[in-house]
Amino acid sequence: MMKQTEKNILIVEDEPGSAESLAIGLKRSGYFPQIANSGKEGLRKLHERAFNFILCDINMPEMDGWEFAVKAKPLTSADFIFITADSRTNKKAEFISSPLLIKPIELYRIIELLNEKGGYITKATR
Repeated sequence: MMKQTEKNILIVEDEPGSAESLAIGLKRSGYFPQIANSGKEGLRKLHERAFNFILCDINMPEMDGWEFAVKAKPLTSADFIFITADSRTNKKAEFISSPLLIKPIELYRIIELLNEKGGYITKATR
């Protein structure tokens, strides 16, 4: 089970409005989110601190979410949750056990996944 203090989440999302909205909801739910607006920025943040979860958009310019995840995996033990607007997206084999959520996503669904993976938050509001 995760310790109470271990609620650091990295949000890797190229749409600032989506990232900020998600961060606000997670913060209100007791998590400590940080935003990276690109895969490159996400990799830099992984060198700066440890995260317990990574919420990662798939469709990003320059470095897509799958490429980011492959590069990030040796740097972190965080659990990945992938997000996409394209319902036809197929998971990469090395991340087959990681959840893939289709936008639009309701915050309560992300909180449920975090709880399933060991988070301490009791419940999310719908």
